[in-house]
Amino acid sequence: MRAAFGTLSSTMNAATAARFFLFLIFACLCKVHAAERPNVVFILLDNVGKEWFGCHGSEENCTPNIDRLAAAGVRFENCYTTTVCGPSRVEMLTGRYPFRTGWYLHHDAALYSGGGFDPERETTHARLLRDAGYATGIAGKWQVNNLYDEPEAITRHGFQEQLVWPGSIDRAHVSAEFLQSFQQAIANNDADFLTQATRHIESRYWDPVMLRNGKREVAEGRFGPDVFQEFAFDFFRRHRDEPFLFYHAMVLAHGQSVVQQVVVTPDNRDNPPKDENQLYADMLRYADKQIAAVIAELERLDLMKRTIVFIATDNGTEKSLSARANGRVVQGGLYQINEAGGNVPLIVYSPDLVKGGRVAPLADFTDIFPTLCDLTEVTPPGSLKIDGQSFATYLRGEGAAPRQWIFNHYGDERVVRDERFKFNLKGELYDLQADPAEQHPLPADAGGTASEARAKLQAALEQMPESTPLPFPHRSLSAFKKRSEAAKAGVK
Repeated sequence: MRAAFGTLSSTMNAATAARFFLFLIFACLCKVHAAERPNVVFILLDNVGKEWFGCHGSEENCTPNIDRLAAAGVRFENCYTTTVCGPSRVEMLTGRYPFRTGWYLHHDAALYSGGGFDPERETTHARLLRDAGYATGIAGKWQVNNLYDEPEAITRHGFQEQLVWPGSIDRAHVSAEFLQSFQQAIANNDADFLTQATRHIESRYWDPVMLRNGKREVAEGRFGPDVFQEFAFDFFRRHRDEPFLFYHAMVLAHGQSVVQQVVVTPDNRDNPPKDENQLYADMLRYADKQIAAVIAELERLDLMKRTIVFIATDNGTEKSLSARANGRVVQGGLYQINEAGGNVPLIVYSPDLVKGGRVAPLADFTDIFPTLCDLTEVTPPGSLKIDGQSFATYLRGEGAAPRQWIFNHYGDERVVRDERFKFNLKGELYDLQADPAEQHPLPADAGGTASEARAKLQAALEQMPESTPLPFPHRSLSAFKKRSEAAKAGVK
């Protein structure tokens, strides 16, 4: 450096050389600071309720690796998210409740088109981290845009590198007549036809269809989750010397389609169990094994010491499936705003950066946005209305978790809960310790802690504003059914 400075001094005046020397020092310091900022790996499982996780009392023995991470990290006892995948993902990416974004009903843009997750309306944490110098990538399920209609959508939302399942009708395997009938069924809100049409969706499992940075490919003979995992590991290796955010949006353990809830994995393909529940359990076991491999790869690359891993699920399990947990059988709660549908696992693991071995009472998916921003030293625009509360300070072991209550919203239903009680728009209050299945609302004149909880939760619920609609109709099986029922009832 001294020799270089001397050479520079001979060709420029001393003041100019000094300024250049200071610039070099500043650049080096910036590079050191960038390397110190933590990596974030956000793992999101698909359609798995808490009743399947041992760390939440499951007796199904499907998640031993996740359970170990929960014990060594921070586990949130209660985490609310919208009870179906599209709205849940938008809530996580934006830090905003569904009444603000318009995603208060499922809108499966990938399958039905009609508009999607708009970067002109919403800001993701990925975009902010990218703009702050983070390398960003995603593998797996996106769903909130039709990527054939909007090929730049994921890039515009902040993810530079992508290997994603498109989730559309597989046009290579259907006729023109079918596509015409499919479009007519959308126009007619024909949920019955559209339910069966999901049999023709692009594969996310065996022989998966994928878009690699916008280019379509089919991995013949491969199992999709393995291909997505390989992409993630390659991303870790290539960006090991700079801070990165990776969204590992796993396609496990959702079924292949609405009418096919389970698939075989490489571990049971030659001898699959006949029982649907057991097939589903094997899918989750495969996901659990993959998550253990993510941690092992980060450790192998010497990245775990500066990486924070989040593990969550996007909503509850399909209603046809059940698991035994905490001494009772729990039916899946997908699409329902009960605890099985919207109260999901959330685990944060980082041996060096997170004070582990703790259980926090409350969080919801809006909290992820401000938490990631705080952890990565990224400041959101002041004009951006965020509903979430950062729990970054709690993760570091400095103070209590911030939440006093958490909120959930789907369709016309809204609920709010604290550690024990839950209140809804009907004015019903449930004691979830005594009544976890929400079968017996407490009487209106119940006193003591119930009375205090009712007043607090009702006030929280009443402060929520009216919903802001999307600029296009929601397209999903639940939305089609809702409009069809309204039409039959003569409601405009």
